[in-house]
Amino acid sequence: MTANEAISEETMLRKQSITPPETSTPSPSPSPSTPTPTTISASDSELSEIFFVENSRRKQSIKIQVKLCPEGVYLRRETDEDDHINEQLIRIDDIIGSRYGPRLKKRARGGLNSCKNPNGPGQEAAPEPDSDNSAYLYIYAYLKKEKPLRRVQTLRILRFRSSNDYGVNLKTAETWHRTIRQHKRSNGSSSPADTGKQLLILLNPKSGSGKGRELFQKQVAPLLTEAEAQYDLQITTHPQYAKEFVRTRKDLLERYSGIVVASGDGLFYEVLNGLMERMDWRRACRELPLGIIPCGSGNGLARSVAHHCNEPYEPKPILNATLTCIAGKSTPMDVVRIELAPGGDKHYVMYSFLSVGWGLIADIDIESERLRSIGAQRFTLWAIKRLITLRTYKGKVYYLRATATPPKKSEPVVEMAREAEENPQANRSSLPEFQDLPEEDELDADHFADAISLDRSVYRQHADSWHSAMSRRTAYYSLGGPSLRSNRSRMSITQRIEAANAEFAETIPSGTIPGLQVPLSPGDGWVCEEGDFVMVHAAYTTHLSSDVFFAPASRLDDGLIYLVIIRSGVSRHQLANFMLSLNTGTHLPVGEDPFVKVVACRAFRIEPTGSDGILVVDGEKVDYGPIQAEVMPGLINVMTTSGQ
Repeated sequence: MTANEAISEETMLRKQSITPPETSTPSPSPSPSTPTPTTISASDSELSEIFFVENSRRKQSIKIQVKLCPEGVYLRRETDEDDHINEQLIRIDDIIGSRYGPRLKKRARGGLNSCKNPNGPGQEAAPEPDSDNSAYLYIYAYLKKEKPLRRVQTLRILRFRSSNDYGVNLKTAETWHRTIRQHKRSNGSSSPADTGKQLLILLNPKSGSGKGRELFQKQVAPLLTEAEAQYDLQITTHPQYAKEFVRTRKDLLERYSGIVVASGDGLFYEVLNGLMERMDWRRACRELPLGIIPCGSGNGLARSVAHHCNEPYEPKPILNATLTCIAGKSTPMDVVRIELAPGGDKHYVMYSFLSVGWGLIADIDIESERLRSIGAQRFTLWAIKRLITLRTYKGKVYYLRATATPPKKSEPVVEMAREAEENPQANRSSLPEFQDLPEEDELDADHFADAISLDRSVYRQHADSWHSAMSRRTAYYSLGGPSLRSNRSRMSITQRIEAANAEFAETIPSGTIPGLQVPLSPGDGWVCEEGDFVMVHAAYTTHLSSDVFFAPASRLDDGLIYLVIIRSGVSRHQLANFMLSLNTGTHLPVGEDPFVKVVACRAFRIEPTGSDGILVVDGEKVDYGPIQAEVMPGLINVMTTSGQ
């Protein structure tokens, strides 16, 4: 029997006043008025105690030496028979939290409400201690095991009763509790309990098969309680709820330490785009790591994060993903900037984290929505149907290989300014006008808000194009008092425009490739393929869903887009093998293939011919028409167990 099996979820008693087993050398019992203090090293980084576990079957006590060190909790058990020694190390990374106080009558379970630190101030009165004034420390750990890769739930309970005074015993338990948290911080983990802020959890109750609430209550909330994580649970009530919440919440960065999405990839898409529409998007992306708990039917991001961290996914994806979200570490992740031009006149910009699809896989994803009630099996059934009635799409595909040097983007506004200085009268009408807003005391709050967010309130999403008359890129406002106005007045036209562009660049992320209406030149490294296509699918995470291992070489922050192009003429047999091999990642050709091509690129553009087809971004259908994408390396941070 191993030490782990012998003391799993058993109480280890620090027993100073009870006679040790006969095999040990007796020691005098301390006086109740002079309790033996906890042993602490000079560096205050190690704690060590001797505990005993009562073996009722053999009617004897088993001595356990427990040492808390920066590496974790070390347990050493000596048995009287054949002097056998069992040892176990619970790594500090595997410990998600601890709790001290009186004995818990019932293991705490979470519910559908916001939760504060159970050991923090202002909580309900703690239960009365035991009659012997014992204090308890509960250590919650999930040990990582290999072959098969899994997490094993482990609870260690240390019982302190070296004194007749409950306060003294409680102080000892608190010291162990505090030291565990210190070691986790030293190991690079920012525990939710240490930030002083809450986790924002956005839960879609209708995600997957509609069991979001139940899954959260049974599988997520108990882990959050064990990790002492304070959280604010927001249950979405309608589409775009999450997007508007993170976009408009003024105290988002001051109140929350991170955002966790308990749903599928669709809700994560809302949160990402909501953050990118904030005026403080740079700070939000830098300071608010994003996590995902897979309660949906696709769950491509959650599976990709698990793959990146070498963490188990099945058979308990929700539990494993929750452990990742409370590990207190994060890793940079690429975001892809998408530009759309449906109809040719209106331009939209959105931000993607998963994939862009045109053709076969996009058709399966969207058209199978009518079978959502059966869960993930809907993809398989619709794939069979679509293979039987195979479609092709005509158009052009451009891509900029990862090895190509990005072209230097010209600044049209600056060029106009230079021309204006050379010939002011001839170009006066073509220059953008700068109009100062009224003084702050002349401006009420509503007027100010409308002025600064004009394009957002009028236009869908936020148009971000050089070709839109009301684009944020071409509409500037001078904010501030007389000093700013007088400084501007002394600037030349070029300096004024360059200063405005510099201010604006801090507000909205801009691309480095030409706008969607600008032709792409082979001289700048662009490759064009034209003809009939069965599928064009771009991915920047390893998995499109929990069982679609689409881009095995992808990394969260490699700055690459993996573009898979399947041309017309591919046989149904080859296509069937392609689809059947998606779950293992062996679907991509090893060498040259006349019909299937894989390109690692930094940017791409799709120009479909006609108006009948489906385009998807992160599994969500978008308006059909020209679309282009460019990777923005490491723009956001996602919660992981491995860290940077």
